[in-house]
Amino acid sequence: MELPELTYYLALHFTSGIGSRRLLALMQYFSLAERAYSASPQEIMNVPGFGKETVAEFISGRTDAIEYAKSQLEKLPDDATIITYFDDGYPSDLKSTYSPPPLLYIRGNAELLKSERVIAIVGSRKTSDYGRQAAKDFAEGLVAENVTVVSGFAKGIDTAAHVATYETGGKTIAVLGSGVDVIYPYSNKSFSEALIESGRGAIVSELPLGAKPDARNFPWRNRIVCGMSRATVIIESEVSGGSMITASLALDESRDVFAVPGDITRPSSSGPNQLIRESRAKLAESAQQVLEELGWSSKSGVRKERQPIERGGLTMFESKIVDVLEAAGGPLQIDSLAERAGLDVQDILVQLLNLEFKSIVRQMAGKQFMLVG
Repeated sequence: MELPELTYYLALHFTSGIGSRRLLALMQYFSLAERAYSASPQEIMNVPGFGKETVAEFISGRTDAIEYAKSQLEKLPDDATIITYFDDGYPSDLKSTYSPPPLLYIRGNAELLKSERVIAIVGSRKTSDYGRQAAKDFAEGLVAENVTVVSGFAKGIDTAAHVATYETGGKTIAVLGSGVDVIYPYSNKSFSEALIESGRGAIVSELPLGAKPDARNFPWRNRIVCGMSRATVIIESEVSGGSMITASLALDESRDVFAVPGDITRPSSSGPNQLIRESRAKLAESAQQVLEELGWSSKSGVRKERQPIERGGLTMFESKIVDVLEAAGGPLQIDSLAERAGLDVQDILVQLLNLEFKSIVRQMAGKQFMLVG
């Protein structure tokens, strides 16, 4: 019986020794997962990153991998879907990161992953009334500007941000360190179902169905939280806390990081305060400050109407860039902008420089660009 292409893609993903980079290399070389899965050892040797030992491991493990892939699809809940790195629904900002997951399991509204405005709010599990109130205030302020709030669904700040977003009528994405069918913490089980049923929430994980929460999964999960977000807000974290890992990952990807200052006597304030002291994060006292920094702020809570841009003096390529930025409604990172415009990064930089001289585009932190006005 002929199997769907997704089955072969999953099999490649689950084959021992095939990480995300080798999987993407296989797909780039063979174009189709079925061809890559069925390829001979000699053909696979031509793929960058594959040596004799890796090829031998791949060949010996792919039969078990295809069976595991089939079992995953059989167990996939009715409210779940899988998107791959090559699908249109894959988050563009996440795709541009150093180590994007080859696939994502999603329960709930998968369309939320296409949101143009996404900000992460993360923080400590051991939080204070001040921290929970800050998470609530920031989430509500972001929702007012149609921002999708992302977090890690952990106890404390993460859950406070998700709950405030949901109760305010906003959209939120929860990234798990377990399978999407294994909700953790278990106290959030009923809340996760409410998010899914509302159509305003998505539960996301790169881990297979049935994967249990494991301490080593959570730091790795954090790269997805900040990777799909334009900016990350840190609210309460010890210096050694997981949220500080998220902040470092965001900075590595040239994303904006904001920190909410806290009581100097509280250990949970030490992380954000250190980020601010070392100028690694911008001090944020309100969601409005974050929105203004990103160019997403408007008094009414609705995107400002922009005066039409005179196209007469623009080249074809410059007009294409303006079209993409207008459609985005806010800043775009250079790689995402180049991909959407169908241009090479080096070529688009020249066009952007010309647009800056014409006072049509301005550059922001993290090689992000937005329309002026």
